[in-house]
Amino acid sequence: MSRWRKKARFVVEWNEASLEMAVNQARMDWQHARHLVEISEPDGGLDNVIYYLHVTEKRYMYLLAQAKRERNRQQA
Repeated sequence: MSRWRKKARFVVEWNEASLEMAVNQARMDWQHARHLVEISEPDGGLDNVIYYLHVTEKRYMYLLAQAKRERNRQQA
């Protein structure tokens, strides 16, 4: 028995409406994080705000890519 097994892959099925809502919410979260960076003081927890900005940006980019894959899959 090998210790080096492949990890199971999870496939999430999105319907068009829920994916669009998730993308829009992620975009608004990202814009909010950008606003927080602009108004934050350098000594007032800016590290946390920058971390939040990176997390929200990555989530938004992931959901955009997921929406593109879903659109291409439905057209095929």
